Amino acid sequence: MTGMAWFVRTVRSGDTHLWSAAWNGYDLIRPVCAPEVEFRAMNRRPMRVCFYDDQRCPLCLGHSTTRTPAPRPLTAVSA
Repeated sequence: MTGMAWFVRTVRSGDTHLWSAAWNGYDLIRPVCAPEVEFRAMNRRPMRVCFYDDQRCPLCLGHSTTRTPAPRPLTAVSA
């Protein structure tokens, strides 16, 4: 694998998995968390960020090299 990217499988909780960014969009996927399982992804392009926190697979998330940065707290600016 050259790089990792998220692929959405379904919209169920914990059902977005990590796979190779070199994926062609059509081959079956074997997620990092369960390489013995094959499935077709709903999307055809890799997603670098999983948009919905409740859909991320916690096991795949642990293998992710990209982390979503925490939001910065708002600070008051004096004029």
